[in-house]
Amino acid sequence: MEKLRQVIAYKHYFEKFLLAQPIKVQDKIYKVIEIIETYERVPSTYLKAIIGTKGLYEARIKLGSNIWRVFCVFLIKVNL
Repeated sequence: MEKLRQVIAYKHYFEKFLLAQPIKVQDKIYKVIEIIETYERVPSTYLKAIIGTKGLYEARIKLGSNIWRVFCVFLIKVNL
């Protein structure tokens, strides 16, 4: 599938979090990132706006009965 967005991690925080997870969780996180990058309309199961904020979202990763939430924002690239 063609990428519509590019996911970029801020500094080392996300990588540190990711590597501390079991392989199954890491695989699920990569799958959610792939969905965010490729789907034009990302289902709220995977990405949900945080009410009361402007531009802040949470990526939601569910595996079994566990849920992980990763805060994220969308940046718009402007070509001048």
